[in-house]
Amino acid sequence: MTINVLFFGPLAEIVGNAIEMPVVSTLHELEQKLFEQFPLLKDKKYALSVNEKIVSGNVDLEEGFTIAFLPPFSGG
Repeated sequence: MTINVLFFGPLAEIVGNAIEMPVVSTLHELEQKLFEQFPLLKDKKYALSVNEKIVSGNVDLEEGFTIAFLPPFSGG
């Protein structure tokens, strides 16, 4: 049972483009596990999406979900 985690821009330089993680209960739990594995990630600014929807706060996760770590971006 896994979830897919995607990283973009400078975040991908730290972690890689995509990894599979064992399912965890919440988004905050996922962040904590990633911070343990990739300490440089903790100091970066990013937005999170769950199944292609930007979210804020803690979200419950389930098997098969796709989480994306999105660096700050601006329009043009």
